[in-house]
Amino acid sequence: MADIQPFKSIHFNTAVIKDLSKVVAPPYDVINKEQQQELFKRDKNNIIRLDLNPDPDPYPAAAKEMQRMLKEKALVQDSEPAIYPYFQTFKTQSGSTVTRRGFISWIKLEPFEAGVVLPHEHTLSGPKMDRLKLMTATKASFSQIFGVYGDQGRKLEKEYEKLSKKKPFLEADQDGVNNRLYRITDPATVKVFQGSLKNIPVYIADGHHRYETALEYQRLMKEKNPKHTGKEAYNFIMMYFTNIFDSGLVVYPTHRILHSLAGFDANKMIEAVKTHFDFTSKPDVDTLASVLLSAGAHSYGMILPQRKYYLMKLKSGSDVLSIVKENVPAPVKRLDVTLLHDYVLTQTLGISKEAQEKKLNINYTIDRHEVDGAVQSGKGQVGFILNATKVEQVKEVADASAVMPQKSTYFYPKLLSGLLLSGLE
Repeated sequence: MADIQPFKSIHFNTAVIKDLSKVVAPPYDVINKEQQQELFKRDKNNIIRLDLNPDPDPYPAAAKEMQRMLKEKALVQDSEPAIYPYFQTFKTQSGSTVTRRGFISWIKLEPFEAGVVLPHEHTLSGPKMDRLKLMTATKASFSQIFGVYGDQGRKLEKEYEKLSKKKPFLEADQDGVNNRLYRITDPATVKVFQGSLKNIPVYIADGHHRYETALEYQRLMKEKNPKHTGKEAYNFIMMYFTNIFDSGLVVYPTHRILHSLAGFDANKMIEAVKTHFDFTSKPDVDTLASVLLSAGAHSYGMILPQRKYYLMKLKSGSDVLSIVKENVPAPVKRLDVTLLHDYVLTQTLGISKEAQEKKLNINYTIDRHEVDGAVQSGKGQVGFILNATKVEQVKEVADASAVMPQKSTYFYPKLLSGLLLSGLE
């Protein structure tokens, strides 16, 4: 079972930092160069200076900035261990306002084969090396792994209801999302949170690279420590936990924009995939997206230049398990993203799996209008809009000890970096 522990978080000092929205940031892996520079200039204490420093030698620069922030009391550490409930209130793409509730704590690092924490996505060596160098330089982590678990009984519902009536310990608005953080130190209540995950596996929704990096950091520290006990801080990592049955858990689809394909011919592509797909023309991207929502599994919206929009739906007689040639377990083959990547991108268009992983011919976005804009402007040759992967599918794939194609899920909103930091010493 998951070993959940309270910890003494490092966080921004509200006596020094009056507006937390100026010092927090999105996760490092969704920030582009322009955003990085803007955040760096926004405030001398913005978390970007630690999590994604733009210096040519970013790791010692981040360590230096962290020591400065601690010395100047911009960052302070709690005096006693705590568990930190974290609520995010936001508007969905449909316009409704919801609140996702969860909590942040330490979780003891376990290898995936132990079955305590389960992945669902591939990881790449480059991002893991980057995070390892940052961990080694700063002896800290600046953002939480995003974990989901399944508790149909909703054991924490009463605790969350109590907290919703209280003033938060930290609060920040960012990109239309209100982030509220609470602090629990009472031992009896801490035990309630620890017990909420008893005998329940945790699935990584976001942060696979950071989790695997933490495992490698733990291995390196164990080798260096002849007095290793298993209780050292490097044996744990910050994780945010939310229940898959929480009403505020939202997963958006990640759409695809294909570009720079030599000799691309849209008509030839359509003729090739007509073997297994039916095509229906739609007048615009919004109508296409609306129809797609009720079209069922293995349906996609295809966007072409000159404002051509098609719903493409797998024919009733076509068997997805046979069409997908990649040797992956059935739960992975049945995913919409797998069929699109394997049959359309690889088999039909010849985009290798390696090229897909390196994003050589593919861009991703959660905004269908961005897909349409890219294709109509000529920056993209064809766009595909998808339905969201279900949380239950994430669980099925992880339970099968398998992984999904890249960008199969987009849990919204992202967790803020900089609300809580965790020291690793």
